[in-house]
Amino acid sequence: MLNSLRRMSIKSAGCIIIGDEVLNSKITDTNSRFFAKYCYDLGVDLRKISIISDEEDEIIATVKEFDSKFDFIVTSGGIGPTHDDITYSSIAKAYGLSLKHDQFAYDKCLEKIGDKIKFNTFTQEQIDANLRMFLLPYDPNDSNFVKTYYANDLWVPIVNINNKLNILPGIPRLFQELLTDGITPHVKPFVPKTKFLQYYVAARLPESQVAPLLGRLQKEVIEKGLSIKIGSYPHVEKRINTVCITGKEEENEVMRQLVATTIEELGGEEISKEEEEGHSHSHIKE
Repeated sequence: MLNSLRRMSIKSAGCIIIGDEVLNSKITDTNSRFFAKYCYDLGVDLRKISIISDEEDEIIATVKEFDSKFDFIVTSGGIGPTHDDITYSSIAKAYGLSLKHDQFAYDKCLEKIGDKIKFNTFTQEQIDANLRMFLLPYDPNDSNFVKTYYANDLWVPIVNINNKLNILPGIPRLFQELLTDGITPHVKPFVPKTKFLQYYVAARLPESQVAPLLGRLQKEVIEKGLSIKIGSYPHVEKRINTVCITGKEEENEVMRQLVATTIEELGGEEISKEEEEGHSHSHIKE
């Protein structure tokens, strides 16, 4: 489990999606979007998402970059039995770690799915491929640097390195369950007590007419040292632009002032998150 004595708060996060199948369009990545919402709900600032190939050098470089910048990192993908599943070994190299067969993880796998897969019919080559999934990063000098733990009744382990990086599978159902039920209890005590808020203002103006106001408001926010972010999201087919104002709970008073200013100067009106996500703007005045 994560070190209960951890003192560093979690303010920033990064997500590394590993897999050629995402880059070549074989599958659509949904894990990064799920993680983005997960961080938003926790009040953690997700700073970067990278989608990279199954190449050792690239995995190592990306892991080192993220480790130097962010407090909380998850990786997704590349931990199966095939030749291109090199996440465990590459991340081990990034941290200067060894690999060690995890008997507990292996036994847990046999317990959960041994009745579905006839392992006794495997050739030696197939057995060796299966064992690749249980060669986990290991630090012989520090038993607390690498930890494995589980969520619910799943056999796939969460491998945590340095109380920061968490290695997860790419299968969305497993990724989501391990993140939500496995990692959350360990990170929640270290996330900010504040939460993010979002407000939306919709106006029937082209983005070029909206841009000057938003630029001025964003500059004022930055000068005040606030974390509020202001964005514009056009719905061209409906001839509507939605202004999204995102910030922390303690910045709510300033955010409400920004909403009022945006409505007044753009002739728009405030809409709900549900209306924006559903793109239902039929009531917005012409």
